Amino acid sequence: MAFKTILVSLNDVERAPAILSAAMIIALRDDAHVVGLYVAPAIRVHPAVQVNLTPEIMEMQQSHFKAEAKQAKKIFEEETRKQGINGEWRQAASLTPNVADVVIEHGREADLIVAGQVDTDGDNGLELDFNERVALEAGRPVLVIPLAGDFKTIGEQVVVGWNATREAARAAFDALPLLKHASQVHLIWVDAQREPEVAGNLPGSELAASLSRHDVNVTAEKTPAAGVGVGEVLLNRVSDHGADLLVMGVYGHSRMREFIFGGASRSALHHMTVPVLMSN
Repeated sequence: MAFKTILVSLNDVERAPAILSAAMIIALRDDAHVVGLYVAPAIRVHPAVQVNLTPEIMEMQQSHFKAEAKQAKKIFEEETRKQGINGEWRQAASLTPNVADVVIEHGREADLIVAGQVDTDGDNGLELDFNERVALEAGRPVLVIPLAGDFKTIGEQVVVGWNATREAARAAFDALPLLKHASQVHLIWVDAQREPEVAGNLPGSELAASLSRHDVNVTAEKTPAAGVGVGEVLLNRVSDHGADLLVMGVYGHSRMREFIFGGASRSALHHMTVPVLMSN
């Protein structure tokens, strides 16, 4: 079991080297085909703001995204050539202002999607709920790379959030290609005592046994939240164990195109310090 096709979203050109570097760690280990994708969004129009969209404004936007795409392509081709990776460059235009629409479309044909954490102050065309939408709609595991830092290892020490839900199960097994290479996997059930009929006497032990049959070196532990959010607890455990990857299931629903993301997922996504693999 391995990630053989990896799609990398490269709209954040400033962080493209770090995002690609993280993807390459996995691609080199799994001998994967890597697809680099840049999406030019359609211009966003706010009805409440009276703006005359002149041809000059439209051309200015198109020129900006063309320049960004050219730079992203250069970074992608240089990195894949240097690493000896089988790379494929794709450039697309979205019919909507949302980059996620196109990333989701292309990502459904990949084993793994790699993207950067959204910079709320960036001008790269990424919508604020980009990460949430891709994680919830693509149907594929999504590895989100933090805005800050360079990551030389991914998946040597891993924290897996577990609570016996569908989303958590999907994440744990989607992450198997990474977990099998980890020196240690820490299966964490936060506030297991709140669900004794589900958690049982040894919370997480059954999943740990299943993962161990895949040669995963895994231990299960229960952790009380003690008044802290689940997302914060998981990030604290990442720090405690010196982990370089957090794996967790995400849940949410849409209401009139506004996505309501689960509290633990949102917290981890906004405050991540290491790459986070999310599945829904």
